[in-house]
Amino acid sequence: MKPFLLIILCFCILACAQNSSKQENTNIWHFKAQNNNPQLDQHAQQIINGYQKLLKDYANDDTLNIKEGSVNLAKLSDSLAMLKLSADSATQMNWSNGLNNISGELQGVFMSNAENNNKELKMSMNMTAIQILQWLGDIGYKAQSIYIFNTKDDQFEDGLYWFGDQKKSFNPYHNVAGQNETATGLLQEMN
Repeated sequence: MKPFLLIILCFCILACAQNSSKQENTNIWHFKAQNNNPQLDQHAQQIINGYQKLLKDYANDDTLNIKEGSVNLAKLSDSLAMLKLSADSATQMNWSNGLNNISGELQGVFMSNAENNNKELKMSMNMTAIQILQWLGDIGYKAQSIYIFNTKDDQFEDGLYWFGDQKKSFNPYHNVAGQNETATGLLQEMN
């Protein structure tokens, strides 16, 4: 019995030792091309556009537009989650659950913005991006390339995420005029 416990302990130690940031980045979400539905892509584009506007407002520290944008995007997420799809039940569940998760994170954006809590707002924006990326991966979104960005931040171990439709982007978390960052990945390549 003791050799068996020793083997399990060795596997646990090896698993922890192999945990690299690259591995973490690719394990956060997966792209499931087989789930793609062009009709869903059209609806998903509304969420992407709303997120991009919210991201710009965050980078510009525009608290009024963050408030309005987070509320409007949460309402859109809630209404899209109610759509009855002509797809299988697993697709319906991925669609609705993902949108509900996004809406929950947007409520965090709204609350931390209202409380003027910059650290929580930064985390809520990060989590919103992660939830949208997970959802887009689950539904196999293909209408356009989704470039993923990750920047280091002393307050957050895994750094901060955002996404866009271009390979280079301003950093909304540490916005330096005229300085762009290059994407660390492409959603459609994350398996």
